[in-house]
Amino acid sequence: MRGGTIRSANAPRDATAQPESRAERPNVTVTDAEAKDLAEIIDLDARIVGYTRADFWRDMFRQRATSATLCVVVAKSSGKIVGYVLGEIRSWPVRAPICGWLYAIGVQKEHRQQKIATALMTELISRFKKNGVGAIRTMIDIDDHLLMSFLRSLGMTAGPFVELELR
Repeated sequence: MRGGTIRSANAPRDATAQPESRAERPNVTVTDAEAKDLAEIIDLDARIVGYTRADFWRDMFRQRATSATLCVVVAKSSGKIVGYVLGEIRSWPVRAPICGWLYAIGVQKEHRQQKIATALMTELISRFKKNGVGAIRTMIDIDDHLLMSFLRSLGMTAGPFVELELR
């Protein structure tokens, strides 16, 4: 099939986003992750980052059960998870007001260049803005040029803080 659609499960049918890529792709739905999705997210994340972060994801799902501000959103194609985004509205112990934080985003390699990550980020940003968030922040590996390029394409720029580390 040529030119599928990416649709938020929470959006009305006429509010579909048409990806610009002409590559063949299945229809993709963006929706909240469910508890049953955890193992699939852990597996996809491990394939994307190159190692497993199972404890991290289990902890995030536990926290989400009691948090109104932690979002785990997935992109599904034919019932399978092909992408995810994890973010939270929170403050930090630095001189910064409450903001949205992007913790993780990933799309299965076979489904890249189809605007799935953009759809995931659009959903996350929408949720943040509905809650009055004025800024969205993240920290990424300085050598992750693919992710940095993607985030910059969305308008993200260097922020006012510098991460420091002691080993």
